[in-house]
Amino acid sequence: METFRSEGRRQEAEGRSARRAFCLLLSAVCLLISCSRKAEHPNVLLITLDTFRADRIGGETPNLQRLAKSGAWFRQADSAVPLTLPSHATILSGLLPPHHGLRNNGLGSFPAKGDTLATMFSRAGYRTGAFVSAFVLDRRFGLARGFNVYDDAVPRDPNDTAVTFEAERRGGETVDRALTWLRQPDARPWFAWVHLYDAHAPYVPPQPYPQTYDGEVQYVDAQVGRLLAAIDRSKTMVVVAGDHGEALGEHGELTHGLLLYEPTLHVPLIVAAPDLRAREVDDPVSTADIAPTVAALAGLSLRSDGRDVLHDIQSSPIYAETEYPATFGWSPLTAARSAKMKLIRGVTLELFNLHRDPGETVSIVNENRRDYRELAGRLDAIAKTAIAPATGTVDAETRSKLASLGYIAPRAAPPSRRPLDPRQMAPLFRRFEEATWAMNAGRMADAISSLEHLTRDDPPNAVFRLTLARAYKQSGALERALALYREAVALSPADADAWYNLAAALQEGGRSTEAKNVAAEAERLDPGRPDVHNVNGVALIENGDPAGAEAEFRKAIELDPRNARGYNNLGNILRITGRAADAEAAYRKALEITPRYPDALNGIGVLLVQKGHPREAIEEFDAALRLAPDFYEAQLNRAIAIQIGGDRPRAAKELRRLLQRLPPGPAYERQRRAAKALLSQRGS
Repeated sequence: METFRSEGRRQEAEGRSARRAFCLLLSAVCLLISCSRKAEHPNVLLITLDTFRADRIGGETPNLQRLAKSGAWFRQADSAVPLTLPSHATILSGLLPPHHGLRNNGLGSFPAKGDTLATMFSRAGYRTGAFVSAFVLDRRFGLARGFNVYDDAVPRDPNDTAVTFEAERRGGETVDRALTWLRQPDARPWFAWVHLYDAHAPYVPPQPYPQTYDGEVQYVDAQVGRLLAAIDRSKTMVVVAGDHGEALGEHGELTHGLLLYEPTLHVPLIVAAPDLRAREVDDPVSTADIAPTVAALAGLSLRSDGRDVLHDIQSSPIYAETEYPATFGWSPLTAARSAKMKLIRGVTLELFNLHRDPGETVSIVNENRRDYRELAGRLDAIAKTAIAPATGTVDAETRSKLASLGYIAPRAAPPSRRPLDPRQMAPLFRRFEEATWAMNAGRMADAISSLEHLTRDDPPNAVFRLTLARAYKQSGALERALALYREAVALSPADADAWYNLAAALQEGGRSTEAKNVAAEAERLDPGRPDVHNVNGVALIENGDPAGAEAEFRKAIELDPRNARGYNNLGNILRITGRAADAEAAYRKALEITPRYPDALNGIGVLLVQKGHPREAIEEFDAALRLAPDFYEAQLNRAIAIQIGGDRPRAAKELRRLLQRLPPGPAYERQRRAAKALLSQRGS
């Protein structure tokens, strides 16, 4: 344990005061003499490593290993929560999740009046920049406050209605952007936060790295090396921290978020500063300790739940939680850890001696009641001070809407049950993750088969049902998907995601009026959801209210300036109302945000047809169809462009082919009618 005698600290503080007084006196009297001293505040580089296990720092990560040996290397650092958004909120603020309110990914926003390292450094005159690698840290979740630059330009699929928050960009691109910002001429000290997401599943690093988790880890280390090589270490404090780990199959968990064992909590934590001597610290510390430690080293202060772990030796049990299991209808978990003992509390209790049993294999709760009471008291104290989490409620109005809309839960699902222990449900969670990976790989039949079994094994589980619905929708079985979306809403009526996914599927099925009513409930539960306004706008177009539709699309963009779907929809309404130049600008903005966006390419093609440039239009339609071969609207427009270009036989052939390919049902009735009308006009 790192010890600091109070007398030594007093003498050191007196020495610092004397030195400061001397420099002030010298600067006042030596007006003609060059006098220099170190800057009052150092530059600060915070690098967060997403999904990075502490045991991966070693020979395969030479840059991180060298940094660890040059600074304070905290060998027993634990995350406060094994989820990206709430964990980063804790890293930046020093507040535990119950005190900042972000308990899950994608839900809520950091408190508007809450302080973070960014707001603290901004007040102190620093220039501040953040460079994040995943949509889960998008500015909408409140962490951008205090940053002069918050670079969250992560490409997203605008047509993906599933709220997964896992859209990402390579760490190399994020580092490129950070380095450009760091090289800008500016005399002020700087605070930069760089987030590297690559070690998150799926594990597909660029060549020549192995296509494994460890390959991702090696790639991340290389990006850390690029950052470290670009800064002046003599003027810069460097902090590297993992946000959480990865189970990799231990305790039955493939990834992270469900359980609170050490593979997903134990993270790297390194602090290297110009005047900080190298050493290893073996006391347990929390990611909540990062912000106050950084503040103290920079000569500033930040109110938090953590402590300056370089100087404050008075520690208390560290806290961890996961609310993620509650998303599945299972019990949340909390944990408290002292120097050697760790308690995990949920439906059941587990107590481990981490010194004797680092693998957390044998619970000794019955033999160690004193340790249990101490750690349980810590959990109780934190629970009593928790702020209200960001979550929806099920009121009488919601229940009546469910009944009027006919959303009935599956008969096999009991009306209520005691939450299940996620440790017992880990095998189902593992199968769910495998099914999700199968979907992402395009193996829809495998995914559907597995998810059908999961919905039977755990009937009240709305997440399993929503994911099965998404698989059916992506397979083209929209009616089956709609039935499952309705069941999921009935099972989880306070879930804004469930309502929104149903609204999007209804709109895709041509039921815009019902979609608008359902979207209203999603907006009530989550007022900041941008894509609700996209659903509303499309319904208003179909109801003959272009002005109202335009207002809705602009609202979506206002809430999310990187909402490519909002820009595409805005382009559509501007084109419909005869503002071609503005429409093209909106389509171009959508493509700037999402370069591989077939809808925006289709929109530009339609504009070219209207301008009398059918050949150029066909190129745009072809580009859209390369990205989305079953984009029937683009196929119809391509046939129209061919006909306008003068090749009527070829156009007729394209129209007949389209009619053969169009799936049955109301979703494609407009394209079907248009194709038939064009063929009948020429007597074909």
